Amino acid sequence: MWQRSICPDCRTRLAEWDATQGGDPHAYVPDTVRCPGCEVIEQERDQVPDGRPGYGVKIQLLPRAEYRRLHASE
Repeated sequence: MWQRSICPDCRTRLAEWDATQGGDPHAYVPDTVRCPGCEVIEQERDQVPDGRPGYGVKIQLLPRAEYRRLHASE
């Protein structure tokens, strides 16, 4: 029940914002954070060939050594 009360997008609960339920309408303050990993993934997504870009395409981050091992024969 507790897990289901959490918003899947912002990860807060409505009661945390509601003063009548012990919350505070100013309980959270937005803060912008840039994730370098997510940024690199989005840049790579721009390189997906035309046609149906994004459909079923998964982009993952690999440690450099692992990437080199997997792509050594290329």
